[in-house]
Amino acid sequence: MKKGLIIALIVLVVIVGGIEIGITLNKPKSVSDNSNDVANKNTEQAEVFTFKDGDKQMTPGELFSKETIGLGDEESYSEIASCAFEGLDKTYTYPNYEITTFPDGEQDRIYTIYFLNEEMTTQEGVRVSDSMEKMVQTYGEDYKVQGNQYTYTKGKTNLEFIVENETITSIQYSYVTE
Repeated sequence: MKKGLIIALIVLVVIVGGIEIGITLNKPKSVSDNSNDVANKNTEQAEVFTFKDGDKQMTPGELFSKETIGLGDEESYSEIASCAFEGLDKTYTYPNYEITTFPDGEQDRIYTIYFLNEEMTTQEGVRVSDSMEKMVQTYGEDYKVQGNQYTYTKGKTNLEFIVENETITSIQYSYVTE
């Protein structure tokens, strides 16, 4: 009887411990009060795709400020009434890439970063004009295909490649709004 009670106690401890571990593992992360949650300093790089140009770093979904990022003056600028949001979508064109923002109240957030030429590379070293093979070697085969567009997703960001004749012809970072 004593042996049965000890075994029952051990089983109970294992079950309660397992439930506690399950609760901890499945516990949702708290949402930060920081309105810039995508770019929150606590966000690990593995959770989103981030674009770097020298010391400038941009993540789709983060607040956009040319001054904070250190971009300087754009070569061209345009704006248009947003189809998806209330306010204006704005496009800033720099020598090697174009940044489109979307309105979020009184502020703008980065919606897309589009490579204009083969001068820019992703953080992992892939550029327009590289082979599809290099894309797959670098990012793996966990992509979605729609036509000739290959999309990798991390968190609320996408890294999108257009591939024609086994060659990358377009690269874009984008924010997932769905």
